[in-house]
Amino acid sequence: MATFANILFDETFKVVLAEPSNRRLLMKLIEFFLPGKTIQHLFLNDKEQHGLILSDKNCTFDLYCTTDTGERMIVEMQFSSQSSFRDRMLYYSTYPIRSQLMERLKNVEDNPDFDKMDYSLSPVYVISIVNFALEHDGPDALEDGLISRYDLRNARNGELMTDALHFVFLELARFPWNRDEEQQCRTLLEQLVFSLKYGHLLQERPTSFQDELLRLLFDATAFAKMDEVQLQNYNAIMTTKLDIIAQKAYARREGLAEGRAEGLAQGLAEGRAEAVKTIALNMREMGMEIGLISKATGLSAEEIQAL
Repeated sequence: MATFANILFDETFKVVLAEPSNRRLLMKLIEFFLPGKTIQHLFLNDKEQHGLILSDKNCTFDLYCTTDTGERMIVEMQFSSQSSFRDRMLYYSTYPIRSQLMERLKNVEDNPDFDKMDYSLSPVYVISIVNFALEHDGPDALEDGLISRYDLRNARNGELMTDALHFVFLELARFPWNRDEEQQCRTLLEQLVFSLKYGHLLQERPTSFQDELLRLLFDATAFAKMDEVQLQNYNAIMTTKLDIIAQKAYARREGLAEGRAEGLAQGLAEGRAEAVKTIALNMREMGMEIGLISKATGLSAEEIQAL
């Protein structure tokens, strides 16, 4: 049985870490990526943010917070690779920018003496934790081989155009160590990435991982610390995710076009024994109950125990 939850999906990230008891963990996580910042307000987003016009696709982001100086930050957890991911994050950044302008318009309405031409913005930071590698022109674009940062600068001399918009990407797929190589992790960044990638496969927190951020992370993801509702929500999400992954993998093996509903349905219906056993094994490693695995895969409890 697994000891810790997998939070590499945006849904499980929210389900596992949304508890008020994890507030300090989330604050320290953001402050780790933005040294010198102090988080004052923090909440997990559970509502759609509406687009510029009615036909715009609504979008959501995982975490929204502000610093003690009014700076605004949004945090996104993304598992699947997307070719336009940075453009998507740029789109997300427009919401805290526009919300500031709406607040300014309200001030103008309430106070006739308010400077109508003052468009100054508090800085907005978009932090993305992605389980894939983004494309870069060279290795020098990366900080410690794992983090890439962007802001708005002059293309010729690097002069900062405005301090209003910044992006930070943690690219987990660039991490060089495997799950049995935690002794290779020398820095807090490496230990954090190892914990995010492999924590759900471990039975206990590595003894050398002593920083408060890591201790809070392992405590928050421990199944033993979760209530029944959290566990039920987590199991439901992971069952759905594993089904989707298995369907796509089967479709690729059979040469079917990925995303074709009929191909995926056929692949799931035919269900090769090897694929079913793989799903069941993954579910068991995620810490799911035998009865739930049996219900999802059709395998008996004895067959699951024997995997």
